[in-house]
Amino acid sequence: MCTDKYNQRFIQCEHRSRTDRAHLILWNLQEFNINYLQALLAHNMAAIVIHEERAEHCGYRPLVPCDFVASPVEHKQTCACWHRNSAGMLERGRLLKWEHNCQSKFDIFVPVNLVAVPHITIVCRNPHSHPPPAPIKTPPPLVDLFRSLLMDMDWELADATPRHILCDSGFMRGLCMALGWTLDRSPSLADLHPSLANLDHVHRLMYKFHCDKYPMGTGFQGAKLLVDKENELPHHTRYVRCAETHTLPGGVDFRLIVCMSPLMSHHLLLARRVSIDTSFKRLHGWQEFEIEAWDNNHMRSLTGARAFINSQSAQAHLVLFRQIFSITSEDTGTPVSFKHIHGSGYESVVADAHMGQGLGLGMFCSELSKNIKTPCIYEPHRKLCDLTPYDHLHRFYRLCIVHFKRNLRLLQSQVSKEVYNAMLSLSSSDAHPNFQRMLNVIRGGGRKAEAWLKDKLQTNKFALPTLYRPASFIPEDIWRACPTTTNSNEQAHRNINRDGVHLTLLGGIMRGQAFDDRAAQSIDIHASLGIGTHDRDATHAYRASRSITHQATSTQNNPTLHASTILLTF
Repeated sequence: MCTDKYNQRFIQCEHRSRTDRAHLILWNLQEFNINYLQALLAHNMAAIVIHEERAEHCGYRPLVPCDFVASPVEHKQTCACWHRNSAGMLERGRLLKWEHNCQSKFDIFVPVNLVAVPHITIVCRNPHSHPPPAPIKTPPPLVDLFRSLLMDMDWELADATPRHILCDSGFMRGLCMALGWTLDRSPSLADLHPSLANLDHVHRLMYKFHCDKYPMGTGFQGAKLLVDKENELPHHTRYVRCAETHTLPGGVDFRLIVCMSPLMSHHLLLARRVSIDTSFKRLHGWQEFEIEAWDNNHMRSLTGARAFINSQSAQAHLVLFRQIFSITSEDTGTPVSFKHIHGSGYESVVADAHMGQGLGLGMFCSELSKNIKTPCIYEPHRKLCDLTPYDHLHRFYRLCIVHFKRNLRLLQSQVSKEVYNAMLSLSSSDAHPNFQRMLNVIRGGGRKAEAWLKDKLQTNKFALPTLYRPASFIPEDIWRACPTTTNSNEQAHRNINRDGVHLTLLGGIMRGQAFDDRAAQSIDIHASLGIGTHDRDATHAYRASRSITHQATSTQNNPTLHASTILLTF
């Protein structure tokens, strides 16, 4: 035990040093009796005896006689408390079998027909010589009842826990009916049987039922089994389309699960301006990728494809785009097309600054055009088959302005006001009057600003054309019609996250299907009856005015926000 310069005690290994910090160190010893702890570490038996006898006088262990009793069915080997053994050493007491000569006998009378006479008579003779065992085992009929209540949860059992089931209205309604519950408060599992007060016991029962319902688990193997089952269904009802493993360059295994119904494929094919984004919150160990587009006919955002992946590399996204658009073509009978390649199709794609997403999409476009030898409409001296992945991105790819400004705001306190405004002005649909002067202002803004500009011009080879329209080949009318943010994707992630986060893979798939089915039903109702999801239609004018209102409110709440930032936003 040591003391620092502030008179705070701590324990550290004798081998710990400034150059070797892998050895043990323990701080925050204020809640312990320091004198007793020092005596234990120094093996000062005289001081130890004084402290422990004082504790015994107050009713504390280790010298107080132990009264711990456990039932044989609990299979406990040691006491929960620490005691001094015959050699004077501290250890957990070992449980001994209680030798007793209980003379009690039970006579049980069961009627031949329990249905006609639903009563059993039990007669006990002679008193017990031991305390009654705790009811730690759940009777088989109640286990069966508990199982039936859980199985009624259907696919929600994939992510069920002892806590979650008590928040599930369907499970609680079934439990109330089974108990004949009439009290104002909600019942607990202990009201079914005292043994169910042990949450570890409940968890073991649930795990057994869980394995029965999902023999391949709720991870990737369970998703593959789900794909096999859905392949037996009619084509228009399929949702989980593939669960595959691909070996990427370098020997890395890439796993992906693509979820999209034929209806989602049709919406994705008809879209002209889409946005892509990845969420990391909803599933354990998986990222959720979404392609989203705005449907002007139904005035709502639609998810065209949902996928779960375990890699963010460019090669992984190339495989992902292949699978998504292959499924789209299979469902619609029409191959995917991009306007700069085929003359029609996707005009723009908005995403954040993730290099893997952008480069993967550019590589996919290179595959689409590898056999097309017609000249590019923007550079007639070049053939489409000769364009690189970055060349393709310069013709349709844009970065989300919100992500751009959010990342740039981290540098606001480290550069001057003039440099910060110059960095903001890099995102523009109009040409700068003196572009090189603006770049020189940023370069002269210090090491941070220079590194930031180098990333936009050299490291991330598609960043500048996706922010500054004169550096790209996107026509001005398409640029201005394209969404400037991935807010619709963020909202889509937020909406589905309300159905649950930190889920298993199978639970995330099933909740995603339920969410997308509700969206499809909403579209059908709007198309047939004209009933929308809200009282007011989400027209372009309404959404634009609401965006301006939110910007004004944000400015009022943050008066330090510079006026130039507001003007650039609008």
